[in-house]
Amino acid sequence: MSARARWIPRIHLGWETRNIRWWRWGAAGTVVVLAGAAMAVWGMFPVDLHGPGHYAGIMAPTCGLTRSVVAVFRGDVVTAWRYNPLGLLVAFASFAFLARLVAGAVVGRWPVLRVRPGRAGWILLGLALVALEIRQQGQAELLMTTGLR
Repeated sequence: MSARARWIPRIHLGWETRNIRWWRWGAAGTVVVLAGAAMAVWGMFPVDLHGPGHYAGIMAPTCGLTRSVVAVFRGDVVTAWRYNPLGLLVAFASFAFLARLVAGAVVGRWPVLRVRPGRAGWILLGLALVALEIRQQGQAELLMTTGLR
């Protein structure tokens, strides 16, 4: 592989006849969809998952993620974006993994999307996480409230 090829992201869409390596993603998508739908209807679970840094005002890139996903399931994309933009991606990916699991079980073949980000992709991902961390820290006052009910 040339040095230039290691920098370029590659994407491959294919099919597998067995769901051995990817079933965990379908299971995780199912859990997120079921839990998100339940919390959208009946309210947030009364469990505090925050670490000690949260109470000191230090927000992680994942702060507000649960509230964001629940807002997506309630159909409130603006609130979801306010809590954490990553929640939109998590909700979409969860639906996609669940749909992949169901479609594969019906058809007997599972679509597989392989992404090899390359060095440029990893650098962009790192920069995006840093930007998300900075954004979430700017939302600390909102994220330290009790949030959605």
